[in-house]
Amino acid sequence: MNLLLLTLGIAIGFFVAKLDSGKKEGKEGSIRALKFKTKKYTIHLHHWFMASLIIILLISLKFYNEFIYGILIGLITQGLTYKDFYKIFYKK
Repeated sequence: MNLLLLTLGIAIGFFVAKLDSGKKEGKEGSIRALKFKTKKYTIHLHHWFMASLIIILLISLKFYNEFIYGILIGLITQGLTYKDFYKIFYKK
């Protein structure tokens, strides 16, 4: 494993997410959040959640690249810094 590439990827993923995401919980960043609305609920697919799904997909496909995994881990780490990171489903 190339620890340098992994660490570089984590740093880049974290800081890109920090720059492009909302500055506070509930605020939109330069990249809009993926939200789906039903009659009663809003489903918010946070960037940390989507990055987690991508990691699972890549592992299942037996794809491994330290830099790409680092970027995804950086995205996940930054996303978990928000107080509302766990709110995926919420009432309108």
